[in-house]
Amino acid sequence: MMNEAWKSANQVIALLEAHQYEAVIVGGAVRDFLLQKKANDVDVATSALPEQVKEIFSKTVDVGIEHGTVLVVDFEEPIEVTTFRTEGAYTDHRRPDAVTFVRSLAEDLKRRDFTINAMAIRPDGTLVDLFGGQADLQQRIIRAVGNPTERFTEDALRIIRAIRFSAQLDFKIEKQTALAMKKTAHFLNEIAVERIKAELDKIFVSQSPVNAFQHLEMLEVGPFLAGEFALAKKWADFTPVTDAKIAWTYWVILTDQSELLTRYKCSNAEKQFVRNSRQCFDILQQGQPTKMQLFQYDDVYWQAAMHCYEAFYASNYPDAEQLFRQKQSLPLQNSSELAVSGKDLMQWTNQKGGPWLKESLAAILQAVITSELANDIDAIKQWYLTTYL
Repeated sequence: MMNEAWKSANQVIALLEAHQYEAVIVGGAVRDFLLQKKANDVDVATSALPEQVKEIFSKTVDVGIEHGTVLVVDFEEPIEVTTFRTEGAYTDHRRPDAVTFVRSLAEDLKRRDFTINAMAIRPDGTLVDLFGGQADLQQRIIRAVGNPTERFTEDALRIIRAIRFSAQLDFKIEKQTALAMKKTAHFLNEIAVERIKAELDKIFVSQSPVNAFQHLEMLEVGPFLAGEFALAKKWADFTPVTDAKIAWTYWVILTDQSELLTRYKCSNAEKQFVRNSRQCFDILQQGQPTKMQLFQYDDVYWQAAMHCYEAFYASNYPDAEQLFRQKQSLPLQNSSELAVSGKDLMQWTNQKGGPWLKESLAAILQAVITSELANDIDAIKQWYLTTYL
């Protein structure tokens, strides 16, 4: 599926060719095009050196120039342009010790991870497929380019990437590739946890997370990662989501390991989302939430909790519609809507601020939420001075 990114990439290629350089669209964009999917990123590979690319285009950013990558921002969409290259040894199993720029597209494609990512499209539409990537797409297979043990020894993150692609595309992993993943899984100990989390986030919003967890368990990759992976079957009823935080919540519920969020360096916002959603899940397990419980948590947390509930129990939460109707019918949706403030209470009582204010406001809020008291300043004043004090 062509979009603005494809259009911009073709404009980049046209200008490179006008300067007598070879240029093609490569990688995931080609794979997605053949699968008739929208490609969010369209990358260009070229025989031009980074300095030559920068001379041709007026607006560029050095996003990875040491590895030959320049971001071209001359057109509607920014396009990464990378010089054809080969890579040296990966002594740390994470990144090449050195890269060598070459003029050969074939040499460049040879260094890539999987056959379905090692194809290119020329400007005239010709597909360059040296490793059977198109056939593997048709057969729904993830297969390493060349020697799979070498590919995973070079960069162990490719093990998780293979599993991620299997989840995103619902593909099987080719036998020799799978054996090599199992053989080299211990190298994952040397991969930065941030890189692994980024792959997990993509797995969590994929079409088939259960596929990924089955591979993590079957290929004995889990022991080299933080967390519990021997629960693959519990992901079978987890329906696709667009927010990875919901899946992180489900994983924490399954494992009862909230420390996972710290081990994978999740952000404070992610931790807060999971904490609130899990609390809502615990409430749902106990039955119908009270009015105060409904008020305390925003809709997004209840929705996440219900998604997890449905996966955990393989059935819908029975009172979902009623829950949201009741929440919407509450006198307040936010504490800022309360008709009085701490300033009012200090004026009424002629007292200075202190811990009593928080306690008093909480009591007023509960009385309003439970419909014991109208959210009206006069009604609240009378109730507070005659009933609460």
